[in-house]
Amino acid sequence: MRFRLSVLQLWVLLLMPTVMNSQPHTVPQNSLQCGYHFTRKDDPDKAPKKYMNMRLDYVDGVSMFYDLFTYERDSLRFLAFDENGHTKNQKEYEKILSIPRPRLYDISIISFKSSEITQIYGPGPITIRATSKMISPDWELSEESRTIEGFTCKKATADYLGRNWTVWYTEDVPLPIGPWLLWGTPGLIVSAHDSEDFFNFRLIWTDKLDNTERTALIDSRYPDRPFQKNGGSKHFVLSMKEAEQMSFKLRTDVTYLLEVTGARSNNIENLQMKIKKYIPLIPGEYWKDK
Repeated sequence: MRFRLSVLQLWVLLLMPTVMNSQPHTVPQNSLQCGYHFTRKDDPDKAPKKYMNMRLDYVDGVSMFYDLFTYERDSLRFLAFDENGHTKNQKEYEKILSIPRPRLYDISIISFKSSEITQIYGPGPITIRATSKMISPDWELSEESRTIEGFTCKKATADYLGRNWTVWYTEDVPLPIGPWLLWGTPGLIVSAHDSEDFFNFRLIWTDKLDNTERTALIDSRYPDRPFQKNGGSKHFVLSMKEAEQMSFKLRTDVTYLLEVTGARSNNIENLQMKIKKYIPLIPGEYWKDK
């Protein structure tokens, strides 16, 4: 059975009361936060990277998936550095150094109110923002069930954004949201992985959102207009296809990275050899006919 949410069905789900499993209490449907573990492979032959402090915040029809360590680091940067990138507060700078690695700098936003998805890419002097219309996954629902993190979950599969995804969702939390850009199931996505097992998401906990302003604050740091700061940082606003292609090239092509940042190097070949492999969540082949 395939499942695609209509606009009316979507808002019915969004307006339903939400029951959390972290505590036996009812949490308002417009105030939810979830903790996820995320693992990704940038080289099929090597162990995955582990991002253990991912957050999914949902408030007032908008969900945002991000790394809390990155959010904390960026918050400290505003206190530690001036507009030119010079240290102005040594104590705050030292706090930045204590934040664990690895950290994921990409941010995914889904606005159910405007029917748009947004991807933000970092880190460092180059950031990219891209927004497009929401693409509804054509989920095939199964009656197969299992218990994950205390939730009764059902299985769903879909070919979505260039990969075949298998997810387990719970109707105990009847919100059609999930990690990254995964959404549209009849309940919160608890677990997800692609068919090549490059990417895995797993819900760890849920609770009432502790800060309803965090999503707006993160969003405001990467506005929908390009800019360049005195310190050399640049912010690009592109189409989703352009953003994905630019992000991939910045991570894999040293010559291009130096060109965009304006940095210099006398040993480009050596730097290129040090660049690690990178597998994007949306494969490059997906954009060929877009």
